[in-house]
Amino acid sequence: MIHRRSNDLHFSQIMLLLKRRRVFIASIVLLSGAAATGIGLTLPPYYTAKAQLLYQADAQVATERSEDSAVDTLVEMLNSPGQLRRLAKSLEPSPSDTSEITPAELAQTETTKSSPPVLDYDTLDQGLNVYKERQSRLVAVTFRSIDPETAALVANRAVKLYLEHESDFQREARAQALRTVSERMPDALARIDQAEGALREHKIKFGLADSGAAGFDPNDRQIGEFSRQLIIAQSDLAARNAKLQTLSEQQRSISEGNAESQNGIEQVVGKDQTVHASSDATQPLGEDQQNEIKQVMLGRDAVAARVSDIEKRLATLQEANAKTTPAWIRLRELEREANAAGEAYENLQRQQNDLRGQGNGRLSVRIVSMADVPDLPSSPNPLLFVAPALVASLLIGGFLAVLLERLDQRLRSERDVEETLDAPCIGMVPTVPSGMRANIAQLLRNEPYAPYTEAIRSVYVAATRGSARSILVTSSALGDGKSTLVRSLAAFAERLGQRVLVIDFDLRHPQISRLIDDGKRESTPGAQTDTNDLPWEALIRTAKKDGIDYLTIPRLPVDPLTVLLNDDFPSLIKQQRQNYDCILIDSAPVGGATETRLLAMMVDCVIFTVRWGVTEAGTALAAVQQLRSSATAQGIPIAVVVNQVDLRAHRRGGYSEPVAMSPVPA
Repeated sequence: MIHRRSNDLHFSQIMLLLKRRRVFIASIVLLSGAAATGIGLTLPPYYTAKAQLLYQADAQVATERSEDSAVDTLVEMLNSPGQLRRLAKSLEPSPSDTSEITPAELAQTETTKSSPPVLDYDTLDQGLNVYKERQSRLVAVTFRSIDPETAALVANRAVKLYLEHESDFQREARAQALRTVSERMPDALARIDQAEGALREHKIKFGLADSGAAGFDPNDRQIGEFSRQLIIAQSDLAARNAKLQTLSEQQRSISEGNAESQNGIEQVVGKDQTVHASSDATQPLGEDQQNEIKQVMLGRDAVAARVSDIEKRLATLQEANAKTTPAWIRLRELEREANAAGEAYENLQRQQNDLRGQGNGRLSVRIVSMADVPDLPSSPNPLLFVAPALVASLLIGGFLAVLLERLDQRLRSERDVEETLDAPCIGMVPTVPSGMRANIAQLLRNEPYAPYTEAIRSVYVAATRGSARSILVTSSALGDGKSTLVRSLAAFAERLGQRVLVIDFDLRHPQISRLIDDGKRESTPGAQTDTNDLPWEALIRTAKKDGIDYLTIPRLPVDPLTVLLNDDFPSLIKQQRQNYDCILIDSAPVGGATETRLLAMMVDCVIFTVRWGVTEAGTALAAVQQLRSSATAQGIPIAVVVNQVDLRAHRRGGYSEPVAMSPVPA
């Protein structure tokens, strides 16, 4: 399909080309459907078995985030490479040891009565899937296999193997801890004996009693007692000094009040009057107050003496205690060492008892459900992919059909000719029936309504209307049927009673004489003469079978352009127009002969033939452009005939789409 004027494809055009390529599309769809069906029948169904584990949170796990992290860790451990390697090793056949298979697994596989399947690491990695189920602490362990019993066996084996591995790990860790504690106990007991021995030697050496009974040595107790008495005496002395100070301040305030009263009396009486103060004017302290002051002073002196005595005695004790303090300090250090050694030994004993009392302990994971042998496959039926494969192949086939049509540049229809060569297509000439190729004139005469006869009639009418008396028939390459077309047009014109002259100017591959007289040709007069002395009228012959006049140009040993550049040949054409109604010139293809372009300037019309489904658009366009490049100012009228058309394929392919044809230029 060639559409040079527009790159857009309308819906009708797309449907047309899809219809044209329906065999190609149907082949792709059928092949794809067959391939999908074959693959679907070849691939076995897969079965998935699932076991479930529950993570039991410990008391130390207080937050939900910690639980989620623990569950995620459990999932990763179940799917770790180490776990897969242990699982693959456990599934290796072992005739001497069948204890690894649990009773549940034996019950599930009792129908097969076979050993566990041999599965490598890659197979387990692809088939085993471990994941957390939604927002819970449940962990699912699934295995996918073509054998349902194998799927259940591997899923259960993975769960059991993990629990056994965790139990063995805890048991080994507890045994290792118990061995470590047992190894440390003799050393702890030896440290107790050493510390107690050093404590006894120190007591005997310094003659010290056990500081643990009273908590202090005798000197410390006396120093403490005197320190307490000193504090009490100092407090009593401070209280007495404060009371004495208070009484002194009261006495001072009374004396100052009496003096102020005397000064006021003197100011009232005046300077000239003499007033004798009586004994009541200045009142001295009472006897009770004076006695009280004396008693306080005596008590204070007694307390001060007592404080001085206690300080002397305390200094004496401290001086004596300074000599015995290092021994007591060392005694306390030894006692602490002995107590620490005893506590360490007691801790080891408690750890040993705890480890022995734990037994097997409790795992943080327990089995919720074991995997059952699945009855139905988990994978979709492979035959369900046949329908999508057909749809996909239909789309791909349609796309390839459109692509092939866009890439196909061979001329097949009137529209292809119109849009590619920009010239009118005046006829679609079908292939000559195989039995009538030798006698085309008889075909045209005996079958006037045959498709071939109708096509020749259409081409002749379109080419000879107006003033077109001389017609040049050419093509872009050999084998396009131009000579057969010339022979058919000449025979049709002769049947109509027209006078026709056929000139064979294909000097390289002459075909007219063979077609008209079945290859029987008399020697051409003047074939060895010079072109200047060539009698053109003498070269015209009449076909014995059809009575058609034809002129064959002899193949001279000179350049063919000398024939065209000679004035005799153009004069011949002008002269023969008076004698004949139509002159048909069969020339060589445009691309291989220069003389064809010169002949195009000497005729009234050029018929350019293309072969249906063979001639490429680019080749034909180049030939037409060469013809137009040698045109005169008025231009060369060019009409196109599609030759050797397969009518059945043409109709089936939908190439007979209507096209607005421009008339042949006069």
